[in-house]
Amino acid sequence: MEQRVPLGSIPGSRRRALMKLTGRLEHGFSTEAVPELRRLLGSAEETAATRLAAGAVLLDWQERRRAGRAAAVRIDVDIVIVSHFALPGGNSTANAEEIKAYRDAGLTVGLLHHPVFHWDVSRPLNDKISALIDGESVRLLNAWDPVACALLIVRLPTVALRLRDDLPEIEAGRTVLIVNQTPFKFYGPEGGVEEAWDAERVLSNLDAWVGPHTWFPVGPMVRRALMDHHAEVVARTDLAAEDWTECLDPDLWRRESPRPADGRIRIGRHSRDHPLKWPESPERLRECHPEDADFEVHVLGGAATVAERLGRIPENWTVHEFGSMDARAFLHGLDVFVYFIAEEGREAFGLAPLEAMAAGVPVVMDPRFQPLFGAAAVYCEPAEVAAVVRSLVNDPEAYAAQTERARLIVEERFSHQALLRRVEALGVVTTG
Repeated sequence: MEQRVPLGSIPGSRRRALMKLTGRLEHGFSTEAVPELRRLLGSAEETAATRLAAGAVLLDWQERRRAGRAAAVRIDVDIVIVSHFALPGGNSTANAEEIKAYRDAGLTVGLLHHPVFHWDVSRPLNDKISALIDGESVRLLNAWDPVACALLIVRLPTVALRLRDDLPEIEAGRTVLIVNQTPFKFYGPEGGVEEAWDAERVLSNLDAWVGPHTWFPVGPMVRRALMDHHAEVVARTDLAAEDWTECLDPDLWRRESPRPADGRIRIGRHSRDHPLKWPESPERLRECHPEDADFEVHVLGGAATVAERLGRIPENWTVHEFGSMDARAFLHGLDVFVYFIAEEGREAFGLAPLEAMAAGVPVVMDPRFQPLFGAAAVYCEPAEVAAVVRSLVNDPEAYAAQTERARLIVEERFSHQALLRRVEALGVVTTG
């Protein structure tokens, strides 16, 4: 929202508070923002600049709401996606990939930006998303225009923990929730640790807003966590028999040939730097990423967790920070992609390994991913990584065979065409 009073004249703490409240108004959380802005406006303890700014924010919001309601028009699209489109990582990447698949198939898509209330709601849309919005095939929806669609997709259950106050009326033929994260970040012998979202609340809130809907886990690990640890809630959901796996366009990732041999084995991985993305123990970390003289380890996404767990970054590591280089260029420079996560972690899907498979880089990974990727990867225990990688790299026929197996599986199960078959089964008519 455009400010009527320069925020530079307002003390730092109040400036931050006003920016937060403005973001909440902008994105539909008015029941929390309006009372606080009114309190600031009427408080004799606040500076004149703060009171004026609070009043300007309120007035601007009221005028926009009035204009939006007055200009409301019905919008008809094939698919509506509700998600947090400002996130920097995998959620936005997955959304962007699906939007491109729908658009290229001739479908129209409406995007309803729904930030997670307890996160930073003022963050702008991710560039991957905003670059796709053209106002015709892909359009951003507001709170006042009624919408009709064949399929309503809610991606990221966390958004439904606290629904926006201002939401459009959506008439959908089918509604689905893509469960692309487990309710807890870790699951140990005593159950879940560090809650990400409350399954009971998400189910209740979505039932109240969109009515009957189907839950699609994004992969087997999420499905298993739901069945093992949240069975009471799952029993009251319409849980799909199939998973809503991520997708990509294999042609955009594939490299022409493997990296030229130079006497070194270059293994690597890319992902955001988070404790659940790495093995917990120093021993497992070293086994998965050997410090042997013939290995180079390349990482895209940062490795602060590794430095903390090992006390240093090993000498044979090259670390690139998150977003510092193109993922395809990074993958094309590897011999083998190695991916192991925390023992108690539950990776929702594994988009980074999928990208490596599409790029033609053999993947050696945690056996827990076998139900998801099947023969598209090679599975082993951490202590076996060095031997398995050497065996692949030193046998060109085995290397080529594994690359080809992965290519065929990616085409069949994780491509744009696989996604389009899925939404066709849910009532979306495609012409592509």
